[in-house]
Amino acid sequence: MGNLNDRADKPLTKQQKNRKKKHRKKPVQKLPAKHGAVRKDSVPAKKKSAASGIDQASGKNTGREDFEVRSRRRDEERARRREERRRKVRRQKIIIAVSAVAIVAAVTAGVVFTRPSVRLSLSLSRGDRYAGKDDYANAQAAYEKALTIDPGSVTVYRRMADNYLAQNKLAETEQILYKGWEQTQDEELLHYYCVEVHNEAVREINEGNCTFATVDKGIRILELEPDNADAVSLLNSCYERLFKVSEEEDTCMMFYDGDISQDTCSYEEYEQLVRRLLAVYGTSRTDALKALLVRYALIDMPYVRFSMPHVDAYMTMLRDVNGSVQDDGIAETLACLERAGEIREYFEPAFTEFASANFAYARTLVVEESYQRLRDSFIEEDSGYWEGSVYIPVNRELLVLHREDGTVRFYFPGEEEYDNRQGIITVWGTHQEDDGIQRSVVSYEPVEKDGADSHTEYTVQYLYSNVKINGQYVPQMNYRFDTKVTTEEGITTRAIGDWGGEHEWEIDY
Repeated sequence: MGNLNDRADKPLTKQQKNRKKKHRKKPVQKLPAKHGAVRKDSVPAKKKSAASGIDQASGKNTGREDFEVRSRRRDEERARRREERRRKVRRQKIIIAVSAVAIVAAVTAGVVFTRPSVRLSLSLSRGDRYAGKDDYANAQAAYEKALTIDPGSVTVYRRMADNYLAQNKLAETEQILYKGWEQTQDEELLHYYCVEVHNEAVREINEGNCTFATVDKGIRILELEPDNADAVSLLNSCYERLFKVSEEEDTCMMFYDGDISQDTCSYEEYEQLVRRLLAVYGTSRTDALKALLVRYALIDMPYVRFSMPHVDAYMTMLRDVNGSVQDDGIAETLACLERAGEIREYFEPAFTEFASANFAYARTLVVEESYQRLRDSFIEEDSGYWEGSVYIPVNRELLVLHREDGTVRFYFPGEEEYDNRQGIITVWGTHQEDDGIQRSVVSYEPVEKDGADSHTEYTVQYLYSNVKINGQYVPQMNYRFDTKVTTEEGITTRAIGDWGGEHEWEIDY
């Protein structure tokens, strides 16, 4: 057959060239449209062979046209897929964006709802809804929760106070308002507290239940608001009800213990209130507070009874008050009480001796110049602050201040006015002379035993009288000791003449 290389380099023959031209595909020529040419839509439809691309009517090859169609369809399909991918990407971006917004919103919402101010507002709103339905327990729980969120919220304290007030829980209302003021120092909360305290005190007065507890409320207001005129008016109203004078009652018994060994009266509470008023006056020296303080300190009633253990405390309090107000009435009351204190101190040894049945001590007592001056002051009606006439009792348990016509005096009640538990000494301030010589007499009534059906009184006299000496009556100064016993059957007396002398005698009558 020969060498392949030789064949490749060998020139083609003419016959071979013609054969090659014969098999070369000729391009289709398109004729221009001419007048009278057959219209394209009138030509019968041509059929193609899907397999060969040959037009069945004409038998011509349509492969290029089919290729262009396929290319166009392929490009369209690619464009469609690209557009679908772009739409999918856009959808994914939108979803991601929306999700991101949702996440941010959720996070933001979580942050917002966990902020204290929002939580506080929600708790308050919840409490208000419950309160509006009179569901006070749940309202209280909601407000308490709000308070844990913000212990310094003025609004929470106000709502809690309103909730208590709606239930008529007055003490709780005042407590939460005062606590709120302590926590916040808010002046409105403080004033709200004072208003509620004032209203409660007014209710007590109107209901006839005015006590020192009512006075305490008025002073509490002044301690917080010294210029509160309503509190001053309230306290004046309390004074008029506590220390009122009527036809049936003119004696203040609030500072008297029936048994001084049992502190059952109201003195200590009273003194604490007055001292608090004094402290308020020390911070706000107004005329209204001064007048109020003096009024409570003096107690302007005709008779004021003091159990003896309280007298010294009362005097000390008056001195402290007068140190601030310099009032003439207080100064005179102090002078009166100081005189009463001197009398008590003077007779204290006599009480001790008589209580031990040492009645011989009376012989020394009645001849003392000091005792005789006391006696003469009553006879001459010049006893000063000490009030009494004829038989003037002295005791260790009870003192009475007597105010009348702008003056103040004192006296010690006798057996008929109180239950004698520590003995009574009586000064005889009577004008009784023996041949121009004034008698000096003192008596003592001992403590009576419970259930005793008799009353005993011992009397010692120093007098100028007859003494039987050697069968003859001789007038001279001597002592006489009488023991008088009173029973339901009557009075019996044993008298000892020239008692302690060499001519002593006895007689019963």
